[in-house]
Amino acid sequence: MQQSSTHLDLVTYLYGESTTAQAQATEKSLAGDPVLRHEFTDLVQAQASLPKVRFSARKRLLQVIRKYAAGPDLQLSV
Repeated sequence: MQQSSTHLDLVTYLYGESTTAQAQATEKSLAGDPVLRHEFTDLVQAQASLPKVRFSARKRLLQVIRKYAAGPDLQLSV
């Protein structure tokens, strides 16, 4: 069977970032292609083996970013 989903489609689906239409298309491809299912299983296992990391920015850094984002440099002038 010809593969209609790409590696990127599988990764996007795995991380829940697909649109509804993309997810349905990926699921249809997975249902009809055992090679693609195997590749997806490998991706799931790879994701599960990644260490769980939590990032937290310092409060001061967040304040600087918010101040910059609210500043006049990013406002549109018409």
